[in-house]
Amino acid sequence: MALCFSLCSRRRSRLAWLALAGSLAMSCGRAWGAEELRAVSRTTFQAEVVKLEALTAACKAAAKGCDRSGVVDAERVEAEGSSPEFVMRWEWLRAAIDAGAKAKVEDRQKAMDEATAHLQELEAGAGSVVSGDGGFAKARAEASSVLAGPEFGKTAQPSWWDRQVARFWKAMALIFGGISALSEATPWMGTVLEVVFYLAAAVGLLLLVQRALARQRLAISLASGAAAANAWDKEAADWAALADSCAAQQEWREAVHCLYWAAIVRLEARRAWRHNPTRTPREYVRLLKPGSPQRGALGGLTQIFERVWYGLREASDEDYRQARQMFDGLGEAQGSAATGLNA
Repeated sequence: MALCFSLCSRRRSRLAWLALAGSLAMSCGRAWGAEELRAVSRTTFQAEVVKLEALTAACKAAAKGCDRSGVVDAERVEAEGSSPEFVMRWEWLRAAIDAGAKAKVEDRQKAMDEATAHLQELEAGAGSVVSGDGGFAKARAEASSVLAGPEFGKTAQPSWWDRQVARFWKAMALIFGGISALSEATPWMGTVLEVVFYLAAAVGLLLLVQRALARQRLAISLASGAAAANAWDKEAADWAALADSCAAQQEWREAVHCLYWAAIVRLEARRAWRHNPTRTPREYVRLLKPGSPQRGALGGLTQIFERVWYGLREASDEDYRQARQMFDGLGEAQGSAATGLNA
């Protein structure tokens, strides 16, 4: 037991010594790193910048001139006059030189031009302090003189439109702020709004589908209506051709009869009335709009038809010619109005 206690004590002592040695090594490393920065004057710093400009020029000329060994890591530039002390770190220049040694000619030259421009700015800044021209104080005085000009003394007042826009955004901020406060007071409000939005989207989708189906049904109806109209027109043409055939054989009574039914079928194709084979000839006439050319033509054709067909009178070529003129007049009309469309 004593032996175990002794071994544990020795181990703890060794760990303590190791920790102390590590902390001393870290402290020494920090102190050494702080002492690594060498102090240079403004004049020396300016001279080093000139040398670095020559280095970037050599790197720009050829890749073998990209040697960063002449570039230090960092240095401390001492205070002089009104300019404070600062630390200049050259990692950016060392990285630029390393990249330029491996880059293409155009990329290397562009990078070195940018590095040279930056070095020239540093040189000009250091030179202004060395020459005693005031540095920051001079720049501040120049900026103050520019800002004191009359063009900076005027403040533009917001226009009426700007005030309205600002008022609108203020109202929006109040509204959304109120919504945020309401959501904190009633946590279930978010779920309710989500359900409402989903239902609205579903209703909108159903309405779109319904409109699409209605348009499709309308297109089908128009297509079927067009097909039916074509069938009626064909039937009317067949009746007219049959009338011409009867007239060629001087069967004037049959020719007038066929021409009358050709007129009836043609008007049904133009939707002058709904198809109903139980109507009388004069009922067809009354279904047309009073005073319309279609009613006058069909009325005259009906009179000739009733006289030669139901009156059992002999028909002549003059009767057929008049009936033909009235039938041809019906062919010029498109979509005549009917008084009894639902009859």
